[in-house]
Amino acid sequence: MHTACPKSFARIREEMKNDDPHRKVPTLTQLFERTRKRTEGRTYVDIYDDMARKLEQMKNYKAVENEKTTIDPFLVVKNKENYEYRRLYGRGVTNTLIKKVEGASTSYMIPEGLMESFKANVDVEKNQLLEMRKEIEDDHERKKAELEAMREDIDSQRQNLEAMMQKVIKQLPAED
Repeated sequence: MHTACPKSFARIREEMKNDDPHRKVPTLTQLFERTRKRTEGRTYVDIYDDMARKLEQMKNYKAVENEKTTIDPFLVVKNKENYEYRRLYGRGVTNTLIKKVEGASTSYMIPEGLMESFKANVDVEKNQLLEMRKEIEDDHERKKAELEAMREDIDSQRQNLEAMMQKVIKQLPAED
């Protein structure tokens, strides 16, 4: 029994993906379990025993050790292949449609070695920028000190010039 009501499988799948902290797409087993939950206090007409047994089988499924590919427990327990539509995807969703959608999406995943290389380059450039900033700050402080020294020198020269002007004015004959 499918108890998702008017909600589509796509909406439920998206909600489950958003609820997951790593934003992983839920497995078919998780989707099967979520869409077959029973509301407490409500009576149902059909028998739930078969569904509960299948859910337990899915939870307790152990993959064969020598297999390299991971098989969803839902596919093993249900063991139904229907070439016309995909189970737990909703009406009108076919294998061909899924392949088109999955094939059209491009992966923006970057290989880990390349990512490490980028990180190393960023760290090197960051260190270079920090060194350049320190050099600029040191140069600024040095220029600031030079400017202050020049100001003091100009002030002392101005005072000396004023003193000499006062002396020259005193030595001039007084005008009547």
